Amino acid sequence: MGKQMVDDILKHCRNDVGFASLKNVQTYEKANSMQSFFFAETLKYAYLLFAPESALDLKKIVFNTEAHPFKINP
Repeated sequence: MGKQMVDDILKHCRNDVGFASLKNVQTYEKANSMQSFFFAETLKYAYLLFAPESALDLKKIVFNTEAHPFKINP
């Protein structure tokens, strides 16, 4: 599922200067905008799907819904 998401973003949203939002997911019509959270949230989670386990200790860090990391205090 994660690979399909990344492949579809690259295929349907990428443009010459970044990544566009889609106006219509059925026609893949692109909007002339990129949401500010795209890099901070969407790509961060996509990276974490494929990163080696050594990249981040998820027993010590948790992400909030906006993909901000927080240390877990024992």
